[in-house]
Order: sequence, then C-alpha cells, then structure tokens
Amino acid sequence: MSDTSNTEEKSKSPTNTSTITYSTVAKSESDISSPKEPITLQMKIGSPLLDISRNRYPYCIVWTPLPLITAIFPCIGHTGICTSDGVIHDFAGSYYIGIDNMAFGNPHKYVMLNPDEREKARWDKAVEQGDERYNTEEHNLFTNNCHSHCAYVLNKMKYKGRTNYTMISIWWMMCTKSKYVSWVHILKTYIGFFVIVMIIVLISIFMK
Repeated sequence: MSDTSNTEEKSKSPTNTSTITYSTVAKSESDISSPKEPITLQMKIGSPLLDISRNRYPYCIVWTPLPLITAIFPCIGHTGICTSDGVIHDFAGSYYIGIDNMAFGNPHKYVMLNPDEREKARWDKAVEQGDERYNTEEHNLFTNNCHSHCAYVLNKMKYKGRTNYTMISIWWMMCTKSKYVSWVHILKTYIGFFVIVMIIVLISIFMK
C-alpha cells in the first residue's frame, strides 16, 4: 500500500514551474574525467533567472561605471535595459544602440523589474521601440542619454501603469533599488572615488 502511494506522489509534477537546463562546468580534476550532466533548475513563473556569467539579466535595468565620471560622482554611471531573455540594450552614443555588448563594461549592479509574465511580448516590443527611437537620436550627457532610453522603454511598456518615467526616475531607481553583482563590483565601483578622496586628504595635510 505504501509503495502505491509513493508511486503516485512521484508521478505528480510541480505546478506553476518552468524548467531550464544548463550544462555543468568542471570545477576540479575529478570533474574533468567524469561526463558532464545537465543541471535542471525549477523556478516559479515570473521569477526570471539571472545568468551573470553570460551577462543575462531578464527584465532588468543594469548599470556600469563611466570612466573618471563615476570616480568623482559614484552615483552616476551608464545604464541599459534588458529584454525578457536578459540581453542588454543600451544607448551607447549618438545614433547607436549596443546589443549584448554594453558600453564601458559588464554590469556592476542591476534593478530587477517585475512585469506580468503574460506581458513578455509587450516588454520585448517596448525594448525594440526604444531601440528604433534612439537609433535616430543624438546623445547628450545631460538631456538625452542612456537613462532617457531606459525611461522611454518603461513608458512604452506602461510599467506599473505609468507613462511619466524620466532620466531622473531611472537614476533614482538605480540609487535606491539596485543590487550589486558581487562584493568585487562594489569595490570596483568605489575604489576610484576613495583614491581621489585620499589624494585630496594627503594634499591638504602636506599643504598645512
């Protein structure tokens, strides 16, 4: 009787999950000699899986430092917005949208947005519309930049029922809701700023 119940329990599949298969990577000499087996990951619908090693950030806005500028103002950087499968699209310069090749380097932090899973096609369409628009736009650091591109996409998507996102909205979102990819990325983000501060402190000490 117990065998029958166990069989029935095993035959039941989990509800509201999707299955993603990845290949394992050998981490030691013993792993190299053994055949690679797929890893099956199950997650709830609507909870996209990040793949940082491949720079895949589904439904995210991502951020990376700008040379010199971020060292002086750590809260200022370059942003991009990702499709439902995690590919980064960023307004990298006048009349140019980078796709899967983020300007100024890989993301250091990200904000995971939370669209309805049923809106996948609409989300990707909004990213496409943003690309089409900003492929014809001249880049301006202060008035028409990568943050503007992200805001335009969210407005097209009507994310959370809003159509009034601006470059300031995106900047504030990155300041208050973002998560760093790792502790190393935190260090890389702020090390330039700390070096500048230390130089200023040392100069002020020796000038006395």
